[in-house]
Amino acid sequence: MKRTPLSLLAHWAGGELHGPDAAVDAIVHDTRALQPGSLYLALRGERFDGHDFAADALARGAVALLVERLLDVDAPQVLVENSELALARIAAGMQRGRDAKVVAITGSNGKTSVKTLVLSVLRQAGHAYANPGNRNNEIGLPLAVIDAPEDADFAIYEMGAGKPGDIAYLTDIARPDVSVVNNIAPAHLERMGDLLGVATTKGAIYAALPAGATAVVNADDAFGAWFEQQVVRAAETGRRLLRFGLDASAEVTAREVQVGADGSRFVLATPQGEAAIELALPGRHNVRNALAAAAIGLACGVPLAAIAEGLAQARPVAGRQVAHGLAGGVVLVDDSYNANPGSVAAAIDALAASGDEAWLVLGDMRELGPEAAALHADAGLRARQAGIARLYALGELSAHAARAFGAEGRHFDSHQALAAAIAADLAARAPADAAGAEGRRLRVLVKGSRGSAMDRIVNALLAQGDATHAA
Repeated sequence: MKRTPLSLLAHWAGGELHGPDAAVDAIVHDTRALQPGSLYLALRGERFDGHDFAADALARGAVALLVERLLDVDAPQVLVENSELALARIAAGMQRGRDAKVVAITGSNGKTSVKTLVLSVLRQAGHAYANPGNRNNEIGLPLAVIDAPEDADFAIYEMGAGKPGDIAYLTDIARPDVSVVNNIAPAHLERMGDLLGVATTKGAIYAALPAGATAVVNADDAFGAWFEQQVVRAAETGRRLLRFGLDASAEVTAREVQVGADGSRFVLATPQGEAAIELALPGRHNVRNALAAAAIGLACGVPLAAIAEGLAQARPVAGRQVAHGLAGGVVLVDDSYNANPGSVAAAIDALAASGDEAWLVLGDMRELGPEAAALHADAGLRARQAGIARLYALGELSAHAARAFGAEGRHFDSHQALAAAIAADLAARAPADAAGAEGRRLRVLVKGSRGSAMDRIVNALLAQGDATHAA
């Protein structure tokens, strides 16, 4: 962030400054990441109170504190009623003074992949910034907004929602000029209730658009028409509407789609013309993600040739269908970052479409509410019907997937036991059979919710030998 007077930050936060003014170079809530010149933000959670670490923050070079109660320390303090809300207000205050065109992205699946594709596209037309990693919630997003470069032409913000109201809260901070709901699928149903609850929460990303701004809508999604009619309401609100899709009628679409194990080729068809695309992200779902990114690029005024170049340059994100080569020609696909029924279905379809022998390693999908067992069983049945050869399951819920899969479905109670079983099964394959009797490779895809820590399985398998990134 640019150097800002503490008094201005206090004004944006709606707080009271106690002590002298100071120059602030950063806002930090974790003392481990604190640099001299920072404002330390004392947040409170269910299991911690950031006020307890204020002395450590000052010892590490913090020039001031933002607190919910005054502390007995010799340092300037900004007193607020709620530190989290104060953070949001500061970020919103900073955002109001910037000229960057803001792109907001949400959805049940593919948010980070779309963000990565959009970043690659917009970089062809100017200085583009995107919130890093998973800084997409009520703490991470305002910090990402605060850290955004002042001279950016485009600011791309992925927005996550774990409960009703989250997207409305985040769009109040980073007011979008272009918004997209990538899709709606079962996720966080414990708090959202049902798919309509998910759509209502995420639809706030369209409701935040002013007249003249652009709503990019997935015409293939079951809620696409609902968003157009209930939220975007282009004729009434003055918002522009730009649709993308593979199956439904849309302004941005693809034809001559060829999906391979390591990427796709297709012709991108838009109101600006057509362009041949080579995409390094595997799966039909990533073709649709690319269409979303192309539509956003068009909404931001990027020429079609630059959009094509940006899509060609994009690469998979860590933990999202990243392929690694193992001994004997085995391909380990790391899709361990997160999972819900929609993303698991897309992963199964991409795995089956590879044409290789396929094993699925599945950890529990979290926060699915009363339907969790049935949704896991559906995943196991889908994998079997798609021709997946084996399913390895970890977690109480994924046991339902293993049972639904059938004879080649196995369930494990620990990461260690699962990793050992897969390693043993891989070792049992004779080197001559590594490519299969008909020249088919073996692809092993690992997926699960973040809480299932399926990256531990990936790391254990990589550690078995010298793994190299598959081209």
